[in-house]
Amino acid sequence: MMAVVLGTRPEIIKTAPIVFEAILRGIPVGIIHTGQHYTPELDAVFFRELNLPQPVAHAHIGSHHAAKQIGLMMQRLSDIFEEQRPDCVMVQGDTNSVLAGALSAYKQGIPVAHLEAGLRSDDWTMPEESNRVLTDRLSKWLFCPTDIQKERLRQEGITHGGVHVVGNSIVDASLHFAKIAYQKSDIAERLKVHNRPYALMTMHRPGNVDDPVRLRALIETVAEAANRLGLIVVFPVHPRTRHLLQASNIPLPEPFIDIEPLGYLDLLRLQCSAQIVLTDSGGIQEEACILRVPSVTLRPNTERPEILRVGASVLCHEADADLLERVMRAQLEKKRDWHNPFGDGKTAGRVLDILGEGRLEKIPISL
Repeated sequence: MMAVVLGTRPEIIKTAPIVFEAILRGIPVGIIHTGQHYTPELDAVFFRELNLPQPVAHAHIGSHHAAKQIGLMMQRLSDIFEEQRPDCVMVQGDTNSVLAGALSAYKQGIPVAHLEAGLRSDDWTMPEESNRVLTDRLSKWLFCPTDIQKERLRQEGITHGGVHVVGNSIVDASLHFAKIAYQKSDIAERLKVHNRPYALMTMHRPGNVDDPVRLRALIETVAEAANRLGLIVVFPVHPRTRHLLQASNIPLPEPFIDIEPLGYLDLLRLQCSAQIVLTDSGGIQEEACILRVPSVTLRPNTERPEILRVGASVLCHEADADLLERVMRAQLEKKRDWHNPFGDGKTAGRVLDILGEGRLEKIPISL
């Protein structure tokens, strides 16, 4: 059995094409859920909307500080791996679930496949950076979205035969489910923005929301810039962000529309119809690029430089309304004809072709 270890919304979405393709090919596959995301709006709704099989095992870890969370995950995953005896463990991305899954599998001699390998922001204040680097070192298969990640791995001395450029599975998911979203989702009508220009905003990273002063400044900056541009701001508020907004008594002024987190189809529908996307999420950056919606990345860096290179997004970290307005205006005026750098939507097939070649035991690990 191929075990797919996941724990968060992005992992559910990006591993879904792999799970579907394995089922189509008759390959035994089982989802193992760590429980890192556990609220219905960040977890169960995605299994339901994507029609994914339920996990074969669930660790039910929940929210803890990083070191404790990873330790608890490893303890429980170790027991689950002994029960399930997978032939290979696949992890995707850079969360605590990814690192815990990779470490647990490695310690039990189970080969690890890392989907979306080689991404780097070079910002070690981000907890995701250490997760990415360590997981790549533990993996026997490293599936890179583009040549940029393969080159980065080469620079780090990871040059073995397990490194492959396969595209990004988010393309598989986005292209398939965007069509379904238009058929099934009426979120734009329910929010009464279907005939009004709006920006879609997501924000949850610690660097933006943990400091109340910065969080307030960013909210006020976005509100002022959007008002100048005549845009509504649809803001699905992450539970963590909402807690911090409430704890610091930070209101969401006009033109914000404050809503709860969305299911995948609703979020895709809103992205497709937005004039622009404002986000600090890596996955949303990718989806906006693939769907050809201009975006502004509310961070000082990104581990997805391809998006900047094709012009689909620009970085804007300062809480400066004049600057953000200029950046947003430039993005709004841009033609939506950039090249999608993340592949043709056939990543899942390539990944399973490679895993099916049976060369795992011949690939050394670069520690």
